[in-house]
Amino acid sequence: MPFKIPKIIWPNKPTYWEEDGVLYISIPFTWNLPEVISPLKRGFRLHKKVVVGGPAVQIMPGYFNKLSFVEERSEYSGVLQRVNPLATRTTTGCIRKCQFCAIGQGLIEPGGFKELNDWPDLPVLTDNNLFASSEEHFHKVIDRLIKWGWADFNQGVDSRLLKEYHARRLAEIKKPIIRLALDSKSYSDQWESAFDLLRSFKISKSNIRSYVIIGFDSDPKDAWERCEFVEKHGALALPMWFHRLDSLKANQITKDQKALGWNYIEYRGIMAWYYHHKDLGIRKKYVL
Repeated sequence: MPFKIPKIIWPNKPTYWEEDGVLYISIPFTWNLPEVISPLKRGFRLHKKVVVGGPAVQIMPGYFNKLSFVEERSEYSGVLQRVNPLATRTTTGCIRKCQFCAIGQGLIEPGGFKELNDWPDLPVLTDNNLFASSEEHFHKVIDRLIKWGWADFNQGVDSRLLKEYHARRLAEIKKPIIRLALDSKSYSDQWESAFDLLRSFKISKSNIRSYVIIGFDSDPKDAWERCEFVEKHGALALPMWFHRLDSLKANQITKDQKALGWNYIEYRGIMAWYYHHKDLGIRKKYVL
């Protein structure tokens, strides 16, 4: 029977667990914060103490300050595997300073880019920029992934840094899921060169995906054009809606986004097409 890559499931909500009477909550998104704090404010707790952490808490520290029984914590061993039992990371931080990214702005994993000496030996990598690591570190990562026969580079890889040795080693994994990113049209040539290099080492088109940030500094037309550019190469386009880093509401259309031509109909149209191939009548405005 042919080997099938397991479906990678990430919760879009907080992860809860209990240890020694303490309730721990890992909160992924800032818009999850109100749903966590609301019952705690009303006194709905059965634990002597509550510890909160995760990206949302790092982005908005002090959100729980008025609750004396709640402790905010930035580090907790093994929390990533509680969120996703197949996930690991081999580096922290990033060399880029992207304005739309909490890591680039130093809110999450501050202190610059660092290679870890060791990490849980698992096949879903959440490194922010693995290709920024040394060649020695990259080879060590691949050597440990080969035995799995598959790997998902889940946070995306930097097409601007992709070199031949990266592509050659990635192909040794047999079924690597590579996630590029096309954040701007100005990176189109570098994205295409990276795609062609991956394909030259026989990495399947079906295993190449690409994140496409939308709603940040460009209009719907630009978003559709970048997504179509990706899909015309045979890769899967994954539009990612830009949220303000302190947003307390998911998928909100801000004043700045409205000025760029975005509204809820435009947002729903592009997300429905690329994630579900459901045409809500918006696509014909941008794709011939």
